Amino acid sequence: MNTQLVDSIVQLVETLPPAERDLVKHKLLLPQALAERQTSSSELTLAERRAFLRQPLAERRSILAQQAEEMLTHYQSSTEWRELMAGDIIDD
Repeated sequence: MNTQLVDSIVQLVETLPPAERDLVKHKLLLPQALAERQTSSSELTLAERRAFLRQPLAERRSILAQQAEEMLTHYQSSTEWRELMAGDIIDD
């Protein structure tokens, strides 16, 4: 990676007003946070949820569509949830 380019971008971001600087940082960190989230089973933090909500609607829809595809694959390949739904609610 071109460190000179990265340094100039960092300097440019640091000159932005605080609100815009935070937005840029969230946009840069969101893909990393989502990748880390996919490898862990913990809940999203409040900061991660807020970063998601700051994304444009099209990006949020894209992320949700990707997650829906992953869950579709999971439920199609897993039979555990079917076994839970097979029995009666009240056992005699």
